[in-house]
Amino acid sequence: MRKITLVTALFLPLWVHATMNITTNEQVSQSLKPDVLQGSLSFEEQSKNSTTIKEHLNLIVAAVKGFDPKGEFCQGGGYHLSPRYSYKDQKQEFIGYSGNLNFGCEFKAIEEYNTLIAKIDKVSAPSVRKSEGALSWGVSEKTQKMVKQSLRVELLRSAKAQAEAFSKETALECAVESVNFGGIAQPHPVMMKAMMMADSVGTESPIQRDEESSLDATVSYICSKRVP
Repeated sequence: MRKITLVTALFLPLWVHATMNITTNEQVSQSLKPDVLQGSLSFEEQSKNSTTIKEHLNLIVAAVKGFDPKGEFCQGGGYHLSPRYSYKDQKQEFIGYSGNLNFGCEFKAIEEYNTLIAKIDKVSAPSVRKSEGALSWGVSEKTQKMVKQSLRVELLRSAKAQAEAFSKETALECAVESVNFGGIAQPHPVMMKAMMMADSVGTESPIQRDEESSLDATVSYICSKRVP
């Protein structure tokens, strides 16, 4: 996609002034194949005994670390413990504690996800409530960085080709003067499964669909009289 707007008026005829500035809005895009399964895991337990909650949540953290000792799949693992109260006749009454634990994970294959869930279920106490977020295919951060660099290079090549085209059309010597990159549209994963609660069953992989990432830039060109 390319839009061209002349931004500098020529106060003298072109054959006298022989200089022209052109600004265009350029866009390049690239098709992406999602390369990771993204999902979230949440755990909650309520008890009058804070030690019980800590022990149960620590078992889950240990299971995740045992599956992923280098932190290649999941981020998180810190839990939050807070008191719970009930209110009656404008009086506050302590009724126990609530503990929450969350993970955000990325997997290369559904089998890895199912393996982790099985390990967690093996150590989870019945009193711990588990929520499995919807699984979706997405683009990993590593791939996004590579694509960002690739799109910038492609846009610079496109700008150079456009300068050559302007040179032919105007009979002037045109060159790229500046390139101001805009934002890159992030690919949006397609959510394929509804929230699952409590007991887990083997999960099938969501449908994998190609996505598109694009980069916009404002490009300024300067055209001047050819030097003999």
